[in-house]
Amino acid sequence: MKNAVIYARVSSKGQEKEGFSIPAQIELLENYASKNSFNIIKKFTESETAKKAGRKAFNEMLAYIKEKNINIILVEKTDRLYRNFKDYILLEDIKGLEIHLVKEGTILSENSKSHEKLIHGFKVLIAKNYIDNLREEINKGREEKIKQGGYPHKAPVGYKNIRINSKAEVVIDKEKAVFVKRLFELYASGFSAKEAQRKLIDEGLYSNEKVYAKSAILKILHDPFYIGKMEIKGVIYDGKHEPLISIDLYNKVQKMFNQSKARTHDVQFDYTGLIKCGHCGCQLTAELKKGKYIYYHCTGKRGGNCKKDYIRQEDIEKVFAALIDKIAHSIPDDLFEEIKQVIKDMQRTKADYEEITQESILKQINTLKKRIDSLYADKLDGIITQEFWEEKHNKWQQEKDLLYAKLQSISKTSDRFYEGSNLLLKFVKDAPQLYSRSCPDKKRAILNLIGSNFVYKDKKLSVELSSVFNYLINNPFLKNGGTQRAKLELFVSNLQKLFTNEFLFDLEKAA
Repeated sequence: MKNAVIYARVSSKGQEKEGFSIPAQIELLENYASKNSFNIIKKFTESETAKKAGRKAFNEMLAYIKEKNINIILVEKTDRLYRNFKDYILLEDIKGLEIHLVKEGTILSENSKSHEKLIHGFKVLIAKNYIDNLREEINKGREEKIKQGGYPHKAPVGYKNIRINSKAEVVIDKEKAVFVKRLFELYASGFSAKEAQRKLIDEGLYSNEKVYAKSAILKILHDPFYIGKMEIKGVIYDGKHEPLISIDLYNKVQKMFNQSKARTHDVQFDYTGLIKCGHCGCQLTAELKKGKYIYYHCTGKRGGNCKKDYIRQEDIEKVFAALIDKIAHSIPDDLFEEIKQVIKDMQRTKADYEEITQESILKQINTLKKRIDSLYADKLDGIITQEFWEEKHNKWQQEKDLLYAKLQSISKTSDRFYEGSNLLLKFVKDAPQLYSRSCPDKKRAILNLIGSNFVYKDKKLSVELSSVFNYLINNPFLKNGGTQRAKLELFVSNLQKLFTNEFLFDLEKAA
């Protein structure tokens, strides 16, 4: 009779208290052990979310099986065993280890076939992908609110954050608004930031007697928030809040900041801003020679003889086209359909997460609703003060809003993941055609999708491929189906980052 250990895990302490799965997992694994004549030496259980490697029970299990020379781990399914790739690597490096994924009917060992390891690697991906995609969808919900004019941060000087009918709003702070308006007027009339600061103090208009540094004053003068706009991560949105100053006054101030204009060209250069000099790190700039030849060279802003090292645009184009063609031939045809099937399997696995997560979120929402209703009754009965009611009500309302956002994002995550997965595969095959017919902006977008750190040095152009494409091109496991242990961690840990890349969806629409 072979010795084995059991490992069972739920995603959170809340799920453990609500009786979701640990007892059911253990019962399933004990029945499996009995049928297969395994002697269960020890059981390891975990109820903490594991976004990072280093879970306590997981590490205890690793130490235990190494010390006792136990080579069999029984676990319900892939996502119960590991939720990150460091855990996956740690288990992969233990010689002679067998992992029995009971619900999936799979046994993984060092003797497993190469295609079985590939499928398993994709299944490992789903565990981490679910967390990352859910977070991404929540961020998308936040971005949607921004697009509708809601401001997600603390209001700038001249405004204040309040709640109206349980919704967060930004309104004008009448006391500080006077300070901001006068600041714009002074700067537009020719005062420097320092002079405007002194003038505001002399006029007694300084905001709450707080002395802002010159950098803070310049930040106010640059901020489009005061004309009803919002700049968030470099993108300008229309805001719902009331403007403090006119667009004319704001534009006049901005013109005083920007007296010189950048030089423009009649010819569009495809790769400016993309390639760096390998000697000094400056960007390569482009020049038109004899009215038809485009050459790239270092700007030479840091000295040296870098500017003497030229490369023609046609030669750059050949290097990039050859690289993209290589990517297109990186997945053998016989593996292509199998990978598509793996994606479908992963989609089914995601349904397990969604069901558990949705039920847990709904319970938390109902708990908060009861708290809010009870709190309101206490306020009406005079048990608590108005101030205490407002504090707790706003806090619990915000928590409830966030839970609703999570609930709405779950279904979006699933569809986006599946669609994006197939788009990535389609992109790999169609990349040469997409690249050749794209405009310069899209060419740069394609190149930034597959790699980074584009460097030209000593007449050679090099590209640092993103991990997933580097794996596709260079790993012999995919190239020839070899039996050596595949290092899937780079592939599966980075594939999910590209699954939902917005550029893939943009390419699909343009095709």
